Amino acid sequence: MKRILWLGLCGIIGMGVSGFNQAAPQAATALKVAAADNAAAVSATGVVVQVRADQGKVKINHDPISALNWPQMTMFFRVTDKTVLEGIAAGDKVRFELGKDAAGWVITRMEKAAK
Repeated sequence: MKRILWLGLCGIIGMGVSGFNQAAPQAATALKVAAADNAAAVSATGVVVQVRADQGKVKINHDPISALNWPQMTMFFRVTDKTVLEGIAAGDKVRFELGKDAAGWVITRMEKAAK
């Protein structure tokens, strides 16, 4: 009787350990994906449609951004710092970098590009 209980206990422990081993690679993969999203800035180009400096936003008609699998579209972006928008006006062709924060993609750097 003791051997049966012992074997049952070992079986339960073994199932728990094997379940942990299967979950660990999935968790590690999820962490790698999250780290990749935050690791590098993404570069893009586009034309400024509207600047809302007081709100820290800019509307850009951007070219396709292959790193994010985004097609060409027009959208508002937040900026990390309102000073990024200094000297930028509607109609300017710009190069900008996107980084990811807790709320999503945000412009970290922007400069006028040659027209």
